Amino acid sequence: MSKSNVAGRHLVGFAMIAAISWQPAANGQERSREAAITLEEARTKALQANPELQAGTAHARALDGALRQSRALPNPDLSFEAEDFGGNLPAEALSQRTLSISERVEWFGKRSARVEAARLERDVAALDLERRRLDIRQEVDRRFALLLVSQQRLGIARENAATASEVRATVSTLVSAGEASPIEETRALGDEALAEIERDGASRDVTLAARSLAQLWGEPSGSALHAEGHLASSAAVPDRGTALADIARLPDLARWDAETARLAAAETQARRQALPDFTLSAGTRSFVGTGQRTWVAGLSLPIPLLTTYSGARSEATARLEKARAEKRAEEVRLRAAYLTSEEGLLHASREVRLLDERVLPNARQVYDALNEGYRRGKFRLLDLLEARRALATARLRLVDALSRLNLALADLSRLTGDGLPSETRGTR
Repeated sequence: MSKSNVAGRHLVGFAMIAAISWQPAANGQERSREAAITLEEARTKALQANPELQAGTAHARALDGALRQSRALPNPDLSFEAEDFGGNLPAEALSQRTLSISERVEWFGKRSARVEAARLERDVAALDLERRRLDIRQEVDRRFALLLVSQQRLGIARENAATASEVRATVSTLVSAGEASPIEETRALGDEALAEIERDGASRDVTLAARSLAQLWGEPSGSALHAEGHLASSAAVPDRGTALADIARLPDLARWDAETARLAAAETQARRQALPDFTLSAGTRSFVGTGQRTWVAGLSLPIPLLTTYSGARSEATARLEKARAEKRAEEVRLRAAYLTSEEGLLHASREVRLLDERVLPNARQVYDALNEGYRRGKFRLLDLLEARRALATARLRLVDALSRLNLALADLSRLTGDGLPSETRGTR
């Protein structure tokens, strides 16, 4: 092999090193135009400004007002009656005027059942709001991890594109000098185009991931966000017995306890609704012309013949049975989700360890050896390009495994109640 050919191959190796060392500076320039955000900052912003949480807070306030209203007593009725006036009555007939006040009296525990149902409905809303807070926190953790993953993939894609561009330029120079085959230039051009496509796709993924994260605090666009932090590379699996006990104390199940109690109170209220309320009245009656006055009193009681509230009782009973079944289904779902996340965490942790300890070092070693050998004229360009692709694939495979590990961590954190204030755990 000629000295010029060996020198040309030296240029390829130096160009690859220069491309990799140049890339972080470009990343730094672009990052300076982005708004950096940490995981804790993202959690705080989402918990303070998430539209769904704001709606849930307003709903809880509305139910608090409904509870106060349920304690209110019925308003009394004031009535005035005039009798025996006008017409063709005899002159000695006296007209009468009656002024009375009446009050409907709820009994059989109707009011207490209504108040209890309203109180429990408020409690259900509070637990639903706490559950939604945990969901938002989990979603922030997941989307933040996906943004970190997208940024790492973009960094790898940029390095690959820069390296492919330098290789193509160097090979083109060698082809022009007659020291390399035009076939190698064609291969280098194709490799450069594929690297640019992957880089553009990775850049778009970063934009979409940043926008998805910003939507959690009500911003329709957040493409300029840059996640500051690191992906977890290892994690300890929680004790399964402790974790499953924590699931039983989550607001996801506690809200069904409150909902079941609320529907039981509603069923009681429906049964008592069939029992009639009575109305008491008292007043005064005056006789026009004589100045005489007397007292009147009354008691009225509806006869429950046409409306027996049997439909309301059946509805309340069926809804209560439905809530009990839904609680069992939710418990099964949460336990299955925990086991799935636990298995995903174990598998991802093992994959990360193998990739980091074996696959990636071997791929780097092969690439470095081929790079050095190509500069010495011992290997073909195709061999070097394949080694570069294998190294890039191993790096991307590690990022994908880290992504699955961190998503599993976010799911397990949600299912074990991390982020839930200790004083609210197990609220009933």
